[in-house]
Amino acid sequence: MSDGSILAEVVRHGLQAVAEEMGAALIRTAHSVNIRDRRDFSCGVFDEKARLVAQAEHIPVHLGLLAGVVGRVVEDLGADVSAGTMIVTNDPWLTGSHLPDVVVIAPVDHEGVRLGYVANMAHQVDLGGMAPGSLALGTTEVMQEGLRVPPTVLMRGGTVERSTLRLFELASRTPDVVAGDLLAQAAANERGAARLAELVSRTGHDRFSEAIETLVAATERRVEAELLKLGDCQSAFEDVLEWSEQGRPVDLSIRASVRVSNGRLTVDFTGTAGQVAGPVNAPRFLTTSCVLYAVKALLDPEIASNDGLFAQIDVVTPERSIVDAAAPAPVALCTSITSQRITDALIGAFNVLSPERAIAASTGSMNALIMGGRDESTGRAYSYVETYGGGQGGLPGMNGADGVHCHMTNTANSPVEFIEREYPLTVLNYALVENSGGAGEFAGGRGLTRTIRLESDAVVTVHLDRTRHRPWGVHGGEAGGHSRLVVEEDGKTRKLAGKSTTSLKKGAVLTIATAGGGGWGKAKA
Repeated sequence: MSDGSILAEVVRHGLQAVAEEMGAALIRTAHSVNIRDRRDFSCGVFDEKARLVAQAEHIPVHLGLLAGVVGRVVEDLGADVSAGTMIVTNDPWLTGSHLPDVVVIAPVDHEGVRLGYVANMAHQVDLGGMAPGSLALGTTEVMQEGLRVPPTVLMRGGTVERSTLRLFELASRTPDVVAGDLLAQAAANERGAARLAELVSRTGHDRFSEAIETLVAATERRVEAELLKLGDCQSAFEDVLEWSEQGRPVDLSIRASVRVSNGRLTVDFTGTAGQVAGPVNAPRFLTTSCVLYAVKALLDPEIASNDGLFAQIDVVTPERSIVDAAAPAPVALCTSITSQRITDALIGAFNVLSPERAIAASTGSMNALIMGGRDESTGRAYSYVETYGGGQGGLPGMNGADGVHCHMTNTANSPVEFIEREYPLTVLNYALVENSGGAGEFAGGRGLTRTIRLESDAVVTVHLDRTRHRPWGVHGGEAGGHSRLVVEEDGKTRKLAGKSTTSLKKGAVLTIATAGGGGWGKAKA
C-alpha cells in the first residue's frame, strides 16, 4: 500500500468521525424526542467542490439526498455560501425529501481558503400545514403541507438571523421545539466545521485534497468491480403502492428495469405511474437515493459513502411520475412509503440478477403515526411523530428480524416512558404481532403492534402500506402479514385507512399493527 493510500484511509476515518461527532452534538442539543431520542437525522461532510466525502451511518434514505444538496443549494443561490454563513432550506426540489426534513449547510474556511462544507438534515416535528406533524393526507399541492423555505440565511457571522428563526416559529404549532431543534442543527454544524478544520490542519490542505481524490476514485473503482462481477445482464421488477381515488382502491405501479453493462449500472423507471393529486409523489433525488442504497446494501455494504458512488450509475425517471414529481405536487409520504416501495422494486430486480443473494420483501413502509393537538393538562400544543418497525424479509441462511426498521429508515424506538412523559398519550400495549412473518425455510420477521389511548383530543395521521398487498416471499417463501390500524371510540370499533388523517376524541384507543416480512424458501414439512 502506497503512502498516498495510507493517508487516504486515515482521512476517510477522520471524515467519518467528523460526521459522527456532528450527530452526537445534535442528539445532545436537540429539543424534540424525534431528533433527540428517535434520532431522525443525518450528517455529512463535503469537500471544497461540494462533493460528499463522508456521511454518518444514520438514515439510509438521506444518503442520496445529502450527497448533492450543497451543490444544488449553491446553484440555486447563484453564488457560493459566504464564510461564516449558514443556509437553511426544506424545498423538496432541492433536498429531495418532504417539508419536515430541514437541511442546514455551513461552509468551512481557514485563513481565507474554502476547505469544504458540513450539512445535516433533521426531521422537524411541525412546520404548519393542514394537520399537526405537517404530513397530512388530503393534500393536492405542496403548499398545503406546510412551510416551504428556499435557501435562506440562518446564521451570519456567528449570529442567528432572528427573522429566519421567527419564520419557522410562526409556521409551527410547536414553535419552541422547532426553534430549539433548528439551533441544535446549527450547533452540530459548528462542531463539524471545527473538527473538519482540525483534520485538514493535521494533514495540510494539499495532502488532504489529494487524499479526497484518492478516496473518491477508490469508491468508483470498487462499485465498478462489483458490477463487473455481475457481467452483462438485465432484469425488471414491478411492485405496487397502495392508493385510493374517490374512495376506490388504486394500485400505483413502480417498475424498475435494471441493466448492467461493462461495469456500469442503468436503472430505468419507465412504466411507473404518473404523479397523483396526493402526497405519495417523490422528487427525483429521493429515487436516486434509493438506487444508491440498493447498490450498497445488495452489492457491497462496505462501500464508502462518498461522491464516487455515483460515477458508474445512471438513473432514468419519467417526468411527472411518482418517482420524479414536478412542483407543486404534494410529497409528504415520499420518504415514509414511496421510498420503501421503490426499494422493494429494486430489490426484486436485483434478486433476479443474483438469486443466490435474493431477499424477501420487508414490512414495506416506515409505518408513520403522527398525532397532535393541545394537551389539556398543560394547554400547550404537541406533535408526536414516530415511525414503527416491522418484519424484515427472510434472507439466505437467516430468518428476518422481528420488529425492526428496514431499508430506508434507521430511526430508534420511542420509549414508552418518553411518550407518556412528553405527550397526552398512554401506551396500553406494545408487542410483536404473532404469525405475521411469512413462513419459509427462513421465516420473515414479525411486525409490531402498539395500543395507545388519547388523553386529549387529537388529529391523527397514519402512513401505512401493505394493507392490501402482503410483502412477498422469495424462492417459494410465503408472504408476510398485512398492516392495519383500528380505533375504538364511543363504544364502536372501526378500521382507519392506511393513509388517512382523522380527528379523534379524548379517550379514543387506537391500535397499530405493522406488516411482517416475507419468507425465504419453502417451509420444511
